[in-house]
Amino acid sequence: MAAHLTFKEREEFSKRLRSSLKNAGIDPNRPTQLLRAFCAMQAGSSLAISTVSKWLSGESLPANGNMEVVAQICNVSPHWLRSGQETTG
Repeated sequence: MAAHLTFKEREEFSKRLRSSLKNAGIDPNRPTQLLRAFCAMQAGSSLAISTVSKWLSGESLPANGNMEVVAQICNVSPHWLRSGQETTG
């Protein structure tokens, strides 16, 4: 998903994710905390810590289904987390 995004867009995603995690009480410097929260919401998930680390660094973005879960963990909308823009309507 992040292949078509610029470095700046991925960097901005990483900033939003880290800030949202902090606001949700999850330390963005400890990927295992996000991984545990994710797995608690997605029983049976086989998500790797390296994947979570890539999200936090902005190297990659979660796929749509995973973005929904991460947004729930952060108490933000998936659209905002992905783009930085609020949806209208």
